[in-house]
Amino acid sequence: MKFQSIPDLLLLAAFVPGFVYHRVLSHFVTMRQMRSREDIILGFLTATALNFSVCSPLLYLLFAGRFSSAAPAWRALTLFIIIFIVPVMLGIASAMIKQKDGLAWLYRWLRLRAINPVPTGWDWIFGRTDPCYVLVTLRNGTQIAGYFGPQSMASSDPDRRDVYLERIYTIPLDGTWRPVDRSRGVYIDGSLIAFVEFRE
Repeated sequence: MKFQSIPDLLLLAAFVPGFVYHRVLSHFVTMRQMRSREDIILGFLTATALNFSVCSPLLYLLFAGRFSSAAPAWRALTLFIIIFIVPVMLGIASAMIKQKDGLAWLYRWLRLRAINPVPTGWDWIFGRTDPCYVLVTLRNGTQIAGYFGPQSMASSDPDRRDVYLERIYTIPLDGTWRPVDRSRGVYIDGSLIAFVEFRE
């Protein structure tokens, strides 16, 4: 795509804040995949509209304020804040709200049952769980005891589910978990997993 005119650049500016917002949000929250091109464009434009509404005072100062023509450095800084900084802040704020169920009180007050935007239970639990112990049961009945902590990882790719546990344990007959010496963790292919139990 070539940008050869001012309208082309304005069109690009209309997408950039929405793109930045979605990229930041996707680092913290697993969202439903937007399959069609129209859905992606609409998502970016909606986020951009939210961004511009939040930035309306800055936009007023930029285009109608006293420094609109007298201070080009201030204009450039204001544009940078509107197009990049504010979408980052909005993305982080949205992630905090989604991770902490920040609007749950409002839904309860309105007696509404919201549809969770997270696509799967796998994404929901691994996206919000604190460090904990897990007991993974494979399809063949084998059990793997491990610790899901800051150095562990669960895939958010909808086409490939897998998990890495940073520490593994043996489970003797007395039921007491004992760490495996010199273990550097274990990788488990999601296609082999029957279910996962989470423990404090």
